[in-house]
Amino acid sequence: MFLFRRSRSLTISLILLSSIIFLGLTAGILTDKDPLKTGYSQGLTPPSPQFPMGTDQLGRDVFSWTLYGIRTALFVSLVSTSLTVLISITVGLPAGYFGGKLDQLLMRVTDFFLSIPRFILIIFAVIIFGPTLTNIILILSVFSWPTIARIVRAEVLSIKEREYVQAAKVLGAGNFDIMFNEILPNVMPPVLVASALQMSDAILAEAGLSFLGLGDPNMASWGRILAIARQAIYVGGWWTLAFPSIFITITVLSVNLLADGLNDIFNPKSIR
Repeated sequence: MFLFRRSRSLTISLILLSSIIFLGLTAGILTDKDPLKTGYSQGLTPPSPQFPMGTDQLGRDVFSWTLYGIRTALFVSLVSTSLTVLISITVGLPAGYFGGKLDQLLMRVTDFFLSIPRFILIIFAVIIFGPTLTNIILILSVFSWPTIARIVRAEVLSIKEREYVQAAKVLGAGNFDIMFNEILPNVMPPVLVASALQMSDAILAEAGLSFLGLGDPNMASWGRILAIARQAIYVGGWWTLAFPSIFITITVLSVNLLADGLNDIFNPKSIR
């Protein structure tokens, strides 16, 4: 009840995300079908007690594919976002704290990454290095850090001038201690909000790559089942499109609500 009063967005997002995570973790219990195995039916079976979300053209179970797709989406988004934040702090923290030529160098590198079409570059990188889950995570991280790095730098520029940071310098604290003990903890609230938004971008990016045939072929992905649905929808297989799309929409919406909720908690003045 207290959480609901502080932020309705956060409460709703936690309920939705908890439900989605539960379905992903219990996929092996909720269904005994292999999402990648064909031949469960003769093809394009509509939803039924045996196949709650129907099957695709090759007889793959859409229900198991959708549930296991939760694991792929959340794993990619969580790991890639964590690496993105790590890179962003590595760039933005020293840039904002030390300033000068180091700041100029790091920000020019950041500007370069911001100026290029990110998703197109991600596609080329996946083609070059291969569509494995590890490569996709690393590639998403490498091309997603600039925005958060700028947020880190902006926060550091503000925080480093505050009295408690200046007092730490007077007391003889070293640069490392000041950056990681005094400044970084106060930088994290806006970074966490931005990270939640980055998670939704990563979910969509992974789905987009899989839709284009650049996802890991050994993993069930929402984007891949949507690619299959392109042909199925023309012969009446609406379920192959509908159910994965609903899960993508709910998951991205819940993560975006999480970002709004975190912003409400960390910035009470923004609550309307």
